[in-house]
Amino acid sequence: MQVELINPDPEADIKQFKATVMYVFDEENRAAAWVNIIFMSRDELRTLKQQYFKLDVYTDVIAFNLNELEEDIEGEVYLSFEQIKLNAQEFGSGIHEELYRVLIHGCLHLCGYEDDTPQKKASMTHLENQYLAGVKSISI
Repeated sequence: MQVELINPDPEADIKQFKATVMYVFDEENRAAAWVNIIFMSRDELRTLKQQYFKLDVYTDVIAFNLNELEEDIEGEVYLSFEQIKLNAQEFGSGIHEELYRVLIHGCLHLCGYEDDTPQKKASMTHLENQYLAGVKSISI
């Protein structure tokens, strides 16, 4: 699987990012051909949210599947490190913990999960917590 980081934030550990993506897909029993992780400003990500989802809100992550669900994953995960830092402050979590939580969240979207209802959101949060704990134990 090819995992490419585009315009990564200097605080992003590229090897750990790639290991995290592979870990989530392995745990979900999903094969991936390639995934691009693209860092953008919060304003750029807000523009994408408006363009593709018709919502004028700031967000920390957007994921796009570029394949059919039954095929190997080909996708892009857009992250705003700027927004992730703000979220970490708001939620009282560490920046790196929030960064990896958001990355995992994007990977789960690529695996077909949705968070458009309270139940689906709770299910994704449970998986995020589970995989975040697992990521902390990965040695790269």
